[in-house]
Amino acid sequence: MVEIIHSQPGRRFQERYRRMHSKSTSAWKRCVFVAAGIVLTLVGAFFLAVPGPGIPILAVGLALVAQESSGLARWLDRTELRLRRQWKKLRRR
Repeated sequence: MVEIIHSQPGRRFQERYRRMHSKSTSAWKRCVFVAAGIVLTLVGAFFLAVPGPGIPILAVGLALVAQESSGLARWLDRTELRLRRQWKKLRRR
């Protein structure tokens, strides 16, 4: 996960997807990552409605699932760029 932090914004999740698929990992390990990602995504969504750390948990869950889904990896990269632009606009005010 450290390489996600040091990757270029807008490419980091797709690069992680490519790295994970260039290695020969067993199918059960990939299934465990997807299952953990789905569980964390659901827990994060729950914590968005109640007090708790919803956004970080949701982000980790989506990142785990994005390791196995190129479509989700592309979507997360585009979403990250949009959020960065919005954050930049808010900071200017």
